[in-house]
Amino acid sequence: MATIGNFFLGIAVLCFLWIAYYAYGSHPRSGDAGVGHAWALLIGVFGFVVCLGIVTILIGVNGGFSWVGSSGTTRLLFVLAGFIISMWGVVFFSMGEGVGGLPKVVGFFVKLLPVLSVLSVLMSAFLLLNVSVRSNLPTLVWRMPIYIALCIGLIPLGFHMGRRVLRTASAFVHIPVSRNADIQRRLAEIDSTDLMKDGVFLYSATDANQPKAIRERALAKIKSRPDWQEELTRRLQNDWALEAFTFLASNDVDDKSLFLEPVREGVFIQARLIRENIRQCRDKYDLYEGKFNWEIDRVIRAVDKFDGMGADYRPAMQELRNALDERTSFEKPKLPAKEELDKWLKKH
Repeated sequence: MATIGNFFLGIAVLCFLWIAYYAYGSHPRSGDAGVGHAWALLIGVFGFVVCLGIVTILIGVNGGFSWVGSSGTTRLLFVLAGFIISMWGVVFFSMGEGVGGLPKVVGFFVKLLPVLSVLSVLMSAFLLLNVSVRSNLPTLVWRMPIYIALCIGLIPLGFHMGRRVLRTASAFVHIPVSRNADIQRRLAEIDSTDLMKDGVFLYSATDANQPKAIRERALAKIKSRPDWQEELTRRLQNDWALEAFTFLASNDVDDKSLFLEPVREGVFIQARLIRENIRQCRDKYDLYEGKFNWEIDRVIRAVDKFDGMGADYRPAMQELRNALDERTSFEKPKLPAKEELDKWLKKH
C-alpha cells in the first residue's frame, strides 16, 4: 500500500515542480501566451490535487488517520474537509490570488505561500503514508506540516470573508449616499416643474410609498397653484385619471364636494383604459398575474374617501370590474385585482 502511495506521491512532486516552473519562471502573462501559461498552471495543479487525493485515500485505508480521534463517517468528513482546505490553499495561491493591492514586500511573501503550502502537504502525506519514518519522530514534529498546510488553506477563506465584509460595508456606505443623491435630483426636478404644463407628473410623487422629503416637496409645489383642486378634478375627467387617483389615494383635499362627480367619471375612464390595455396584450407576458394591482388599489383607496357623500360609485366600480374580464385571444392569467374589486362590490 505504501509503495503505491509513494508512487503517486512522486508524481505529485513532479507536478509541484511543474507548478513552480510556471508560477515562478519567466513566462508571458498576457495574450495567447498568457492563456497558455494559465492552462499549464491549471494542468499542474489538477495533477497535483488528483495524485494527493489518491494518496489521501491510501493513507486512510492504511489507518494513517487513526490519530484524528473520531471514527467512521465523522473521521472521513474531518479528513475530507482537511484535504479540501489544504488543496484550496494550493490552488488559490498557485494562481496568484490575494496578491493584488498588497505592498511589494508583503506580496513577495504571499507569492511564496504556494511553495510552503505544497511542501507542507507533500511532507504531511509522506509522513502519514510511511509509518516507519513517522514512528521515529515526536508527535508534534510529524503533525506540524499538517497544521501548516491547514493554516495556509484557511487564509483564502479569511481573504474571501474579509473582502465580503468590505463589500458589504462599502454597500452600506454607498447606498445612503446614492439614495440621497437620487432624492436631491428628484427634489430639483420637482422644483423646476412647470405647474401649468406638467403639474400632472408630480401626482405620482405624492404617493404614500414615496420618501417623505419628496412627498412633502411635491405636495407643496402642487398646492402652490391656487386652482390646484380644480386642476385635479380636470385630470380625473381625462386620460390622466390614474395620476389623479394616485394623488387622492394618499392625500386629502380641502373641498371634497368638488370631487364627487369627477371621481365617478374617473373610474369609468380608468375602466376604459384597462379595456384598451388588455386588448393590446398579445400574450401572457403582456398580461401577467399582477397586472393592474397597483391601479385598482389606488382607485379603491381614492373612491373610499368620497364614498357615502351622496355619489353612487357602484355602477362605475362594476364597470371597472367588468373591464378586467375583457376577452383575449390567449388564456388569461388569474388577476388578483378582480378579487379586490369583488370585495368592494360585495360591501356596497
